[in-house]
Amino acid sequence: MTPQQAIKNIRAVLSDDLLSSKYKYIINVKKKDVTTGHCYIAAEALYHLIGGKKSGYKPRVARDGEDETHWWLEKDGHKLDPSKKQYTKIGEKPPYHLARACGFLTQKPSKRARIIMNRIAEMEK
Repeated sequence: MTPQQAIKNIRAVLSDDLLSSKYKYIINVKKKDVTTGHCYIAAEALYHLIGGKKSGYKPRVARDGEDETHWWLEKDGHKLDPSKKQYTKIGEKPPYHLARACGFLTQKPSKRARIIMNRIAEMEK
């Protein structure tokens, strides 16, 4: 699966059952993009879907203007960001210029990342 196809698939399976109540409110009441609040698990699922460490991509994190963290993957300046539309949809830019390297909390996919990956596997059947 190409990174672009993985990003498309990840966006297709995101849902508010994967979010805390804070982000459910932001999506459902404030009508933000569906990717809002999903950046960590979306980036983590993407990392594993494209081969993990072997892909050469590494997690990056930054705080945005609202002091929320934003996660994506990067390799040699090339960014893979399955949740960037939470910014671009409202005419803003993701906080890439504030990036710092950071690992994921677990080496293997977390429970929520596995849910995303399983949904994609089911979708591809």
